[in-house]
Amino acid sequence: MRRRGLLAIASLGLAYATVIQSFSWNQTSHYALIRSLAHGTARIDRYANETNDKARYRGHWYSSRAPGLAMLSVPAYGALTALHVPALARDMKAQRNADEMVWALGLWGAVLPALVLLALVRAAADRLEPGYGTAAAVTLGLGSLVLPLGTLLFSHVLAACLGFGAFALLLRERAGPPRTWWVAGAGGLVGYAMTTEYALLFVGVVVGGYALLRGPRVRRALAYAGGVALGLVPLAVYDQAVYGSITHVAYADLPRHQSGFFGIRLPSLTVLVALLGDSRGLLALAPVLAAGLIGIVLLYRGGHRAEAVVIAAVCASYLLYNAGYFLPFGGGSPGPRFLVPTLPFLGVALAAAYRRLPGPTLALGAISATTLVTATLTHPLVGYESETGIWSRLLTQGFFQPTVVSAFGAGRGWVAILPFLLLAGAAIVLAASVTDLRLSWAQVGWGAGAAAAWGLYAALGPQGLGIDHAAEARIVAAGDPTALIPRAGPHPLEHLAVLAVGAALVALALARVRFGWLGRRPERARAALDPTGS
Repeated sequence: MRRRGLLAIASLGLAYATVIQSFSWNQTSHYALIRSLAHGTARIDRYANETNDKARYRGHWYSSRAPGLAMLSVPAYGALTALHVPALARDMKAQRNADEMVWALGLWGAVLPALVLLALVRAAADRLEPGYGTAAAVTLGLGSLVLPLGTLLFSHVLAACLGFGAFALLLRERAGPPRTWWVAGAGGLVGYAMTTEYALLFVGVVVGGYALLRGPRVRRALAYAGGVALGLVPLAVYDQAVYGSITHVAYADLPRHQSGFFGIRLPSLTVLVALLGDSRGLLALAPVLAAGLIGIVLLYRGGHRAEAVVIAAVCASYLLYNAGYFLPFGGGSPGPRFLVPTLPFLGVALAAAYRRLPGPTLALGAISATTLVTATLTHPLVGYESETGIWSRLLTQGFFQPTVVSAFGAGRGWVAILPFLLLAGAAIVLAASVTDLRLSWAQVGWGAGAAAAWGLYAALGPQGLGIDHAAEARIVAAGDPTALIPRAGPHPLEHLAVLAVGAALVALALARVRFGWLGRRPERARAALDPTGS
């Protein structure tokens, strides 16, 4: 079973690797910094025209991104350059007048961290809820923002991987005798996570508290702090070399970040509702995460109180921080990308939800996978809430993002995305083969009800309740007056909602056929699931 679980995660990683996404300022900013560092400078003057995510300082342009992803990607860039991949990439047919080197670097800086992240979620979830880690990880990998951002050269998945890795390391350490070096290692992961994304500070604080739940506390506190300091050394060296101060970061030179604390003010309830419930909202597109929130309670009641509190604290801190940020969705993004660090923690809680509430969790998981796979394969970098309607339009037209098949002249139709669909399907089948859902008719009914409730809200709620308008007004206030231009009709998710609810009902029907008799005949059912005991 362990082998098949790992194979499911590997299949997802390969699926991610097949997609060659369009560019954005965020990606080209990272790419500019990678190339500049490879040539011995942090100045991106040479590439300044390729991105608008940049900051001016003393007559030179610098990337406004934290340097962790670029630093980690420089060796990969050097290896690809030595193999003459840049010249080869420019001749590929996947992207018109583009450079597939961004995709190639993304295999190292985004796809590989996503693969590691999902493997860590699987291991941590199995430690708390044995047998449900693979289902939780595959659901997270297909039904959350980990999917689209794991196929883009953004730093969020890498930072989340590092931050969650610290928690996973300490979770394993708690199962044995105290190991000070493990605590220091967790601190080092958190420190480099902050080098990659400054906001990983919140994970660092919560995980630090988790590390101090056992003694000797003074020694563990020193070890953790020392590890964090070591992980921050690359950031300090970078800032000192570029700005002459280890406390000066690129964000400080952006006009909007000079208001409040780097653009962060007191949390807004209106923004909080938008982050969760508008057409790009976290729970609107990935409702399975609501099951993860319930899973936190189930973990707490099941005796994993410290872990449940950690997950809840991480989620609360990022929601509050993001609700006070001047641009909560972060520009072109399929959802609130600054909340990505919460996703692996919620992924662990999904294991408890699968065990106790298999019907609703499966149905919402199928919905989430449908919405996020569609967004990833069509046009993930939407800029406004109403623009999400483009996903169903492009799906109907059969026009997708290019893939590795497109690079060899296969175009951007259904044939192009076939490798992704086959690999993602294999991951689902493998996850189902190692998971005992015990799906009763009552659970099927609860699942169908949850799917119907989500479908009604997604189709009508974000626009009908004015949530989308409030989010778009926030974008206008941030400096983009085009956010309120109508783009996709009155209810941008209505067609996608119908498709997603249909997928949920199919998933429940198939799962009932596969798992419905487990509750009556557990011994023979388990043998059918795993006749070899592997």
